[in-house]
Amino acid sequence: MHSTFFGLELARRALESQQYALDVTGHNIANANTQGYTRQVANLKSTTPDTINSLGHSLSIGTGVTLENITRARDAFVDRQFRWETSKQEYWGGRQDALQKVEGMFNEPSENSLHDDMNKFWTAWSDLSKNPENMGARSVVHERALTLVDSFHHLAQQITDMRNNMDANVRVQIHQINSYSEQIAGLNEQIKRAEVAGDNPNDLRDKRDALVDELSKIVSVRVVETIDPSFTDREVHNYQVNIGAETTPPQILVSNTTAYKLSETAVDANGFALVQWDASAPNPGAALDMGDRLGSLQANMEIRDDYLPNFLQKFLDDLAAGIVQAVNTLHTSGEGLTAGVTGNFFDPASTTAATIALDPYVDDLSHIATRPSGAEIGDGSVAQQISSLANGWTAVASPLPNAATSFGDFYGANIAQLGIDVQQADRMKAGEDVLVTHLSNQRESLSGVSLDEEMTNLVRFQKSYSAAARVVTMMDDMLDTIVNRMGVTR
Repeated sequence: MHSTFFGLELARRALESQQYALDVTGHNIANANTQGYTRQVANLKSTTPDTINSLGHSLSIGTGVTLENITRARDAFVDRQFRWETSKQEYWGGRQDALQKVEGMFNEPSENSLHDDMNKFWTAWSDLSKNPENMGARSVVHERALTLVDSFHHLAQQITDMRNNMDANVRVQIHQINSYSEQIAGLNEQIKRAEVAGDNPNDLRDKRDALVDELSKIVSVRVVETIDPSFTDREVHNYQVNIGAETTPPQILVSNTTAYKLSETAVDANGFALVQWDASAPNPGAALDMGDRLGSLQANMEIRDDYLPNFLQKFLDDLAAGIVQAVNTLHTSGEGLTAGVTGNFFDPASTTAATIALDPYVDDLSHIATRPSGAEIGDGSVAQQISSLANGWTAVASPLPNAATSFGDFYGANIAQLGIDVQQADRMKAGEDVLVTHLSNQRESLSGVSLDEEMTNLVRFQKSYSAAARVVTMMDDMLDTIVNRMGVTR
């Protein structure tokens, strides 16, 4: 026969469980606008039934309800896809931002650009060819040349400054990765300690997931979570974070409570930061394989180490060297107002965008060559040949690579390629924005807090709580009858 107080115990369990469920619902409502919060679910289950004998056979009778656990509404597959696409989005976003800055340096098309300065330089030579003896025209050529030189210097300095800025960004991101690894390892320790004690620390898990989400913006991330076989009577997890390309063995940043780090002191020959593991890692000194177009760190590294140096050397330096070579070749073939005196227009030893300079020989404006050696002073054929360099190589062999037909053609081709690169980054960034937004909405639909749903749960659990309270009242009436009324004779 059941205990007289069995019904009260059953009702107590119901009250307790519904109260817990109400608390979880209230926690969800309180964190409806908390960034990174995952909706929690109170999972109720029936308790182990009792066995009673009735008319010679055994029957099972329920003993009520209990709170089995509180879980997070989370989908590991969606998380993995979201972080993967976030890494791609940040890569193209970083590349887009950097290339737009490079595009802004050249300010094309406008009257304040290197192309415009080149055109004015050639035009000044053309005007001089028409009046070779005019000192004003000679002064204009000299000033236009100085302006062109300054434009080369300014662009070279801007690219150098941008490389240094990208290097500073790389150093900050290396430090951020190391900081995230330490924080994740610390949370792993807290979470594992709680799991060993039989708890399910959902809020700590949210903090850890938020850190992994932030890490995925810098570098590609994969989480490997497995059951710890050391514990057979409870569920305790091992948590590992791999970064970069999917290599064998994996590139482990965090393994349970152990945080590995990237070196914050390693530099290359230029003094730029290297992305490689420090002495704490299993493979110290090895470079981090960042994969293919993943994370803002890789975008910064590629712009700093590949795109900007190539742009400077294979475009601006080649252009500056070509102008120096072509103009000097023609200039040394002629003479200025002083017969028999020849020299370079540009310094032949300074052939990069950062170093291009006028030869001191032409500081004397009368030395600017306009005529072939021995020709009359009024002959401007040399100046005309120099001005014609704007359109082709009729007077000299091509001083530029890639079979460029003129300085303008070479400049235009490189600026057009820059525009194509910017357009590609814009297009890829826009595509990744759509994918990340879709995955974010998908994750939010599962993990986010819906106030309408939580209000419904409040009513549901409150009604169940009220019903359980009525059971207590009913059992109290029954016990009152048994204690105070049964066996009383009138």
